[in-house]
Amino acid sequence: MENKDHTINEKGISINIVVREEDMNGKKVVIVNNEELGIADFGDSLDEAIDNFRKSAKMYLDTYPEKRKLLQEEKEPLLVSRILI
Repeated sequence: MENKDHTINEKGISINIVVREEDMNGKKVVIVNNEELGIADFGDSLDEAIDNFRKSAKMYLDTYPEKRKLLQEEKEPLLVSRILI
């Protein structure tokens, strides 16, 4: 079956994420979220949070394939940063 969705290639889908630390019930956790799709997941470490997010994002996109069009194809990832004002 041919895949005609332009946001998908052999390597998968590129998704911008925002990573932050929060206190959850007295324990520090890492939260990863994507604004375009409105999904997030967390873990005890950055690696665990990203792994959990990948699984959640895949399940979400498998369940709602029409949401893939919300993702824009990019050649290079964007940088999300924090500035002080």
